[in-house]
Amino acid sequence: MKSNYKLTKNFGSVGIYALLLTFLCISSFAITIEKGLAHYQVLQANPEDKSFPVEVSGTCADTGKVERRIVGLAYEIEPWTEVGSAENGQWKATLKDIPLGGPYTIEFQIRDVNGKVKEKTIVNDVLVGDIWILAGQSNMYGVGNLEDVTEPHPLVHLYSMAYQWRIAKEPIHVLAESPDPVHYSRVLKSEEERFQRIKEAINGQKGAGLGLPFAVEMIKRTGRPIGLIASAHGGTSMEQWNPDLKDKGGESLYGSMYKQVQSAGGKVRGVLWYQGESDASKDPQPLYKERMRKLVQAFRNDFGADLPFYYVQIGRFVLENPDATYWNKLQNDQLELEKELAPGGMVVSIDLELDDLIHAGTEGLKILGYRLANRVERDMFGGKITSGPRVEKVERISSPYGPQVKITFSGVNGKLISAGKPSGFTISTAEEAPILPCIYKITLPENEPNAVILWITKMPEQAFLWYGRGFDPYCNIVDEAQMAIPVFGPISIP
Repeated sequence: MKSNYKLTKNFGSVGIYALLLTFLCISSFAITIEKGLAHYQVLQANPEDKSFPVEVSGTCADTGKVERRIVGLAYEIEPWTEVGSAENGQWKATLKDIPLGGPYTIEFQIRDVNGKVKEKTIVNDVLVGDIWILAGQSNMYGVGNLEDVTEPHPLVHLYSMAYQWRIAKEPIHVLAESPDPVHYSRVLKSEEERFQRIKEAINGQKGAGLGLPFAVEMIKRTGRPIGLIASAHGGTSMEQWNPDLKDKGGESLYGSMYKQVQSAGGKVRGVLWYQGESDASKDPQPLYKERMRKLVQAFRNDFGADLPFYYVQIGRFVLENPDATYWNKLQNDQLELEKELAPGGMVVSIDLELDDLIHAGTEGLKILGYRLANRVERDMFGGKITSGPRVEKVERISSPYGPQVKITFSGVNGKLISAGKPSGFTISTAEEAPILPCIYKITLPENEPNAVILWITKMPEQAFLWYGRGFDPYCNIVDEAQMAIPVFGPISIP
């Protein structure tokens, strides 16, 4: 279903989605909120499933004590309680221990020394749950067709590139909203052009991503509200994401992301990352592993030592160039980094359909959201679905039908399956030699649900195994939880 945002120029260019609601909610009250809390905000839950302390402040006309009340959908959650003070035209308060859930209406009032309530204001649709950073390049940004997209959910809110909270709806990322030069400000000549770019983005044909499918899937499984922070940017490299540039703020990708997180409250549950296509070439690929290690460590230095980091192994690219050496090397780098970068892990995209030459399609992005939810649920909430198939053992075996190669996998949920004939494996005689046309059949044996058998015409003395070799391989083997075999190779066949 195509996105159906409606815009008018009266909303301005930054925060256009939340501005009208804000005016409607506070225009009749003298007290204002300038910092700490906003409509649709998600507060990160602490290990006790209550909100971390939040400092809220703003302007007012009176002096006295500040009280707050929390109201749920149908009843009062917490009664009026003193939380701060007001004087000299300013007020401030501390919110803490709001229980997991929502949406909540949080009311503030100022009571003077005579006990009379002088001013009030309210903040609507506040959630307490888990906040996830969405970062990387275009496949995280979202370039899926805006058809049959995941529908908005009342418990999934977005901290947009405009530094505003709102209900999450495709497209999640709108670069022209951002006030940060690293995204769009430098190339926009006027506010009129900014408005036009925003309009084109939200009423266009492209823009579906994996963030909303992931969030809705997590709510189905846990019931916990989700906040998403949109900070990806298409076509960007690891060098551009260099965390050493954080001090440049909105002039750098990492700095802009860091600013967003701080503005959104400073607390997050984890990171979802999808990037690598821009680094899958001769010069940057050899540096990829070290740059990833540095990036993940920066996230953890800034947002928590044990911050979970989940990422997607890059998938297909419909390209005429036959030399996919560095593309495959980077995919293998991502696989090899998986255990090293824990807590967190990798999910696979090689089996998914595209919506153009390089971008995962809308249906594929839903599957990636599901796969990421599988990993997060297992790691954080005791879910049963494992990482999916990972190579455990490769061996040559003999059969009455000639030589065979048996690949045994760990991490298989149930058994390995395929839609149609199993496909994706190739063999070469050297690490970078051409594919040898020696596999004539691939089977998934019923008596060994975690194994694949390759039937070989003639087995070379020296042989190397691949899965997903090339820019555009056809790979279709998954397990019963729809977790796919990752791209790997070359692995020497003993």
